[in-house]
Amino acid sequence: MMTEGATCFGKSKIGMICLVYNVSSNAAFSGQMDGSQHLHCCGNVSYEISGSSCCKGKITLGLSQLVADCCGSVAFNPLNEICCNGTIQTRFNSRAKCCGNVMYLTATHLCCGRKNIFERKENLSCCGNETYNITTQCCCNFPTLQVKSKNETCCPKPPFVNTALNLMCGDDPYNHQDHICCSGKRHKKASVLTMCCGQDAYTMSDDNMLCCNGNLHRDVPEQSECVGGVIYTPENTTCQMSVRPRLGEHCCGGQTFNPSTHICCNGHSHNKINGNFCCGSDVYDHHNQSLRCCSDRLYIQHSSGNAKCCGNLLLQHSNQTCCSSSTNAVIYDIKQNHSCCGHYYYNTSLWSCCAEHLKPTPKPDSPLALKPLMDLIPEMCNKTVFFGKVESVALLNDQRLVMLKVVWQVNVNSGNFTLDPWLLVSLDHCSSPATDNGMTYLWEKEHSGELTSLHTYKLLSHPVDLISDIHMFYSVCYQKKG
Repeated sequence: MMTEGATCFGKSKIGMICLVYNVSSNAAFSGQMDGSQHLHCCGNVSYEISGSSCCKGKITLGLSQLVADCCGSVAFNPLNEICCNGTIQTRFNSRAKCCGNVMYLTATHLCCGRKNIFERKENLSCCGNETYNITTQCCCNFPTLQVKSKNETCCPKPPFVNTALNLMCGDDPYNHQDHICCSGKRHKKASVLTMCCGQDAYTMSDDNMLCCNGNLHRDVPEQSECVGGVIYTPENTTCQMSVRPRLGEHCCGGQTFNPSTHICCNGHSHNKINGNFCCGSDVYDHHNQSLRCCSDRLYIQHSSGNAKCCGNLLLQHSNQTCCSSSTNAVIYDIKQNHSCCGHYYYNTSLWSCCAEHLKPTPKPDSPLALKPLMDLIPEMCNKTVFFGKVESVALLNDQRLVMLKVVWQVNVNSGNFTLDPWLLVSLDHCSSPATDNGMTYLWEKEHSGELTSLHTYKLLSHPVDLISDIHMFYSVCYQKKG
């Protein structure tokens, strides 16, 4: 068994030096078997961003850095709190902002000079620490900010607006004619053929670059191809340009493997006698009740443990809850009048949640939570479920119409479940989790009532992998039936 840790040596010329390591141990434990890449350094202490935050070298436990902001050296939840001049305060309104040490609403008041609050009135604006009427006055900045009559020569002229700079890339404006925005990172266009690959930019006419699953590879042989995340040369004879496979063997990372005797898990080959299911780079036997796979991280549980997964974490305490979306899963301490909206935990008196998007208008309905596919086994083995790929989405009033391509239907216990290859599903827009085009989910078919033959459909799982996840679901359900 493996435990993990990190040694942080302080700062060098290139920044913080942090050595992450695994240590073998014979002692029984309840924790992660592998995944030390999730540890980071905070000062000279290691921490995991999924359950803690680091602010100016100080760790705040119990609040993930994925959803936190820093107020000095203390982390806080910006949804429900606000930091004014280094002091954390509980929000009285979701739109509240800081004016010095005081919260105020921009809809009703003005903050001038970052410390003086005035009641908002028509045509009133700030000039330094005071206000002025924009119809009759102006704010001159020479020699200091002063309110003057609008006919004074010091009054500024209307600014020139460059309509080409009307797009944002992260926090920076950019001209789409000269630049391209790749996942929040701005790049200068080399030509009209400049494309994005993750956060990088490349030119399609360059034969020595290849974008493979969002990762840009340079200096690859001409006419190479990306197949399933693996780069193949034109002769299709190498695994990532390093190992030549023998007849009947497949690529697994930079090595080869025989799929009849071995299984490939995230580029690592394992003998099937150790298990037939992958958990990240590890292989495991799903019949072993002491093992639990949480989003590609393998855990060992106590024999009496009944812990649930929260993304790649193991949720074991009754005073905690898990909020998850298609991108993140975060653990929070349970608080009264709080609810989940995707992976955010919000105060229901400040925000409302609609299709995993927070809005300042309160609404009592909370969205349904999706679960990882493994958490739905074996319960879903006895129900009428199917895998459907989202092809397109449209809004009609308060309903979200989802066009599904039924890629596989589960029929373990009955022989009368049939579905069309294409299916139009109607969901309540606000109470249903968000869905992404091109992604496949597990759905449940249920009767809308005992006196009607109409059916409704319920979204159940996080996005699934078309090959490995569906095969795993069918294998487990079929074995349990047997």
